[in-house]
Amino acid sequence: MIVDLNELLKKIFALKGIEVLDREPYDYIWVRHEDGLELIYLEESGDVDGDYVLSFARNTEQVHASKTIICVKECTQDAHKMADKLGIELLDRVEFARVLGELILEIYESNKLEELNILEEEDVEVEELESEDEDVIPIFLEEVGEGEERIIKPVISPQEADNIAREYVHGFTQELVLLPYYVFDYSLEVLIEGTIQTKVVKGILALNALNGKGEFWKKGYETVTRLDMEHRKMEPKIGFEEASGIAEKSLEEEYSKEEEVKIEGDNVTIIEKRKTRPKKGSIKTNFLGLYYLPVWIMSGKGGMVMINAVTGATMKGNVY
Repeated sequence: MIVDLNELLKKIFALKGIEVLDREPYDYIWVRHEDGLELIYLEESGDVDGDYVLSFARNTEQVHASKTIICVKECTQDAHKMADKLGIELLDRVEFARVLGELILEIYESNKLEELNILEEEDVEVEELESEDEDVIPIFLEEVGEGEERIIKPVISPQEADNIAREYVHGFTQELVLLPYYVFDYSLEVLIEGTIQTKVVKGILALNALNGKGEFWKKGYETVTRLDMEHRKMEPKIGFEEASGIAEKSLEEEYSKEEEVKIEGDNVTIIEKRKTRPKKGSIKTNFLGLYYLPVWIMSGKGGMVMINAVTGATMKGNVY
């Protein structure tokens, strides 16, 4: 089981009778105890120096609470001096390890260690999240080489597109258009509210290079380098750098939501809703290439309809 330190601390505080608040931003730990509100930030990925502490103070200056920074890696003397000057408590790795150990021992002595559940994985299942163990069809036969473009092979023939379009428009004209997509594979760890475990999810995110809309593709597609049939290729309107930023934001939004959770107990299954969100720093994307999705554009009486030339799915309205 992968243990998230933030969630572990929240669980420990709760078992110690300290109120843990569900408040944004979730990167912080918000607790309320007899001395009032406290904001705690756990820095796991980098060193902490004086500039870091000063930046933290400025970012949280509107928060009326005592503030603590926990430094898991290196912590400079300059950081301690700045923290003292600004009234911020700063725990280095050694101090944090001592405090954490004391808290766990106190929980052990109060016979609540089983409730902490750090030695055994909780049987918690979040519906609709694809785990790394799930059998996912490879989306493409190979990644695109540098400077190379790929076209997803059409499956729907012109005749089949005609038959589908008849349900929507009449007296239509037909055109095959290639829509550009920046395609990424991704992985991330999803935090589940109320637990200290994370769930690894992987998948394919395709970003429409015309409007920036992200789509999650699950079906395997065959690709080709050229099409023999007549077609029109649309060029990207969004640059790669912008697309990369949109991709990460789309993943953050997609996995920050409320999901139904199954909790297996003794002879009973409990279903409840819990918030999920990506673990900070866990989102990883790998650019596979620029791919072109073929669509049939059918125009006639009744308007226009777009037919996905790979899946046969239809969508009325403005195409691009």
